[in-house]
Amino acid sequence: MVWDAYSATKDAHGICILTEWDEFKTLDYKKIYDNMQKPAFVFDGRNIVNAEKLREIGFIVYSIGKPLDPWLKDMPAVA
Repeated sequence: MVWDAYSATKDAHGICILTEWDEFKTLDYKKIYDNMQKPAFVFDGRNIVNAEKLREIGFIVYSIGKPLDPWLKDMPAVA
């Protein structure tokens, strides 16, 4: 168990945001990205983060009800 988001995301490949708590809006996502495994994903189930800013940092972002990263749209479906 850890007490902050920075420790919780260290060496992780993905982050799932499942609540609208304000703390998730103000995290230093660059710091988080730098300490994660790559590729690094953000799954935003509440649409509370700025997906474009996260993509600029380097995250692959999935936001509920919003378009996928452009390079994902062209990937073939796996059978």
